[in-house]
Amino acid sequence: MPRPRPPRRAPVRPRQLQLASVAIPSEIPYMTTIFIVLRKMRLPLILLIGVMTIAVLGLSLMPGVPQPDGTSGRLSAFEAFYVFSYTATTIGFGEVPHEFSIEQRWWIVFFIYTSVLGWAYTIARLMSLLQDSAFNATRNAQTVRRTISHIRQPFTIIVGYGYIGRSVARVLDSLGRRIVVLDAQSVAVERLSTDMMLQEIPGVCGDARSPSFLGLAGMGHPDCEAVLAMTGNEEVNLQVLMTCSLLRPNLPVIARASSRRTAQFMADFAPQAIINPFEDYGNFLILALQHPHTYRLITWLMAGERAELPPLRQHSKATRWLIVSDDQFGEEIAQDLSAEGYEVCQVGPSEDPDYDRFDAVIAGAESDTVNLALAAHLRAAFPQVFLVVRQQSHSHLPLLDALCPDSVFFPPQLVAQRAVANIITPRLWGFITDLMQADDQVSQNLTTRLVTRIGTQAPMPRRLWIGATQTPTVARWLKHRSLVLGAIFRSPQDHETSIAAMTLMLIRSGEVITLPGDDVELRVGDELVIVGTRDAFDEQSECLFDDSTLFYVATGRDIPTSRAWRRLTRQRWKDAFPIPGDDAMADT
Repeated sequence: MPRPRPPRRAPVRPRQLQLASVAIPSEIPYMTTIFIVLRKMRLPLILLIGVMTIAVLGLSLMPGVPQPDGTSGRLSAFEAFYVFSYTATTIGFGEVPHEFSIEQRWWIVFFIYTSVLGWAYTIARLMSLLQDSAFNATRNAQTVRRTISHIRQPFTIIVGYGYIGRSVARVLDSLGRRIVVLDAQSVAVERLSTDMMLQEIPGVCGDARSPSFLGLAGMGHPDCEAVLAMTGNEEVNLQVLMTCSLLRPNLPVIARASSRRTAQFMADFAPQAIINPFEDYGNFLILALQHPHTYRLITWLMAGERAELPPLRQHSKATRWLIVSDDQFGEEIAQDLSAEGYEVCQVGPSEDPDYDRFDAVIAGAESDTVNLALAAHLRAAFPQVFLVVRQQSHSHLPLLDALCPDSVFFPPQLVAQRAVANIITPRLWGFITDLMQADDQVSQNLTTRLVTRIGTQAPMPRRLWIGATQTPTVARWLKHRSLVLGAIFRSPQDHETSIAAMTLMLIRSGEVITLPGDDVELRVGDELVIVGTRDAFDEQSECLFDDSTLFYVATGRDIPTSRAWRRLTRQRWKDAFPIPGDDAMADT
């Protein structure tokens, strides 16, 4: 049978789409905070100012008690203002600077109660202002703008904070990468404060179709490294892609689509990746049927940290397929299966076909309940049928675990896995795409190597550049001598053992070397795509940043770490390794 068609790679983004340079807007279509405050609090402030003015003016004109020095006892304007300042706030310092007359006391008593009513009205309006949606939206937007402007490290904008957005955010946050969230629902943005994230994640509540909200979320920030359009509305995702492509053409965008037509529109703007779960699942389903070892390896690499290696499913002999669907999902899967030569029949959920005629059934209706009910009926009446179940909500996944179908199509999980693979290590998805076209025996051998080296838990991907920034020690070493790839994968504690990590790809001057050997010599500028465990990456970092550790893993011999001992033994090391640059290695 022919191999499954790999997902289409996005072409290079055409620069001619941006005909003119346009500033990225970041002002939201609301009024400024100060304007809203002045508009809402105008009447209370006028009332308070009026009451205070009349009270101060009247008290300064009231006749006072004649004083022994012959003065009239009237208060000056400042003294009257001082008296009402402390009486209006109920502090009560007494009668100063001298005793008041009856007229002055009556005037003060009247305006004490008048000011209390004015303050009560002002506080009520202030509480109403604090609950005003426009004021809170504007205030939060200004706070978010300040927070994002102070970010000084690369960050990713996630548009849509549903199941997919949260899944991607958790992975990126666990890797220490900064995130900004943009969602149209305030409930989703408020969920950021309750999600257990390692870092504070700014959230913007607004319509992603507006360039202003994307600008507010940091699209124009110099440290914004990517945008993920992960909403459930593919039109919104297309609008986000168009906005980024026209206003900031070099910004990578990963967009989610649910139809081939929308995916074609997206391809005109050449995003970094177009994720169509319907199309992807068709490819993965055929891969599982025809190349089980490759399917097992790919799902394991995409499963996420600590996921166990899935069991191997044997080749399915199903040739006659029944698709129960009421939307475009059925058409997408039918096209993929028909292209591979399978006999396909598509019916609606309300129809009652003869299930005996088919070897495999896909319960692919929009309703999760309908799919679960159909799957339960097939498991009881036709246990030999190859069963595929589609689910939209993650809350029903425990029911599927109990039902044990042969394959599960859960679009949010598939989209999240692909998005993470493309944003963390874009080269890894290229490796997976190439792996889909490889022979099944190649995948079986690679799985055995990975399990022997790393274990049965899914490895983490890592992208490593050989240079002064990420690997300063290696860069210094390569100035004076050669270094093989396998050296940086040896244990800093035992030169004879290897860490739980492995190189999948080496990219050098545009040339891709898949599964390079340990004897390949490294060069400055090389890019490595690595998979391994967290502990292995921590061990590897020791030799990437410490000269003595790199010397040990490269030669198998220890070098003194203290400055005094290095000076005492430097000549011996020079005699043992008469290579230019040993002095620099010993003195660093």
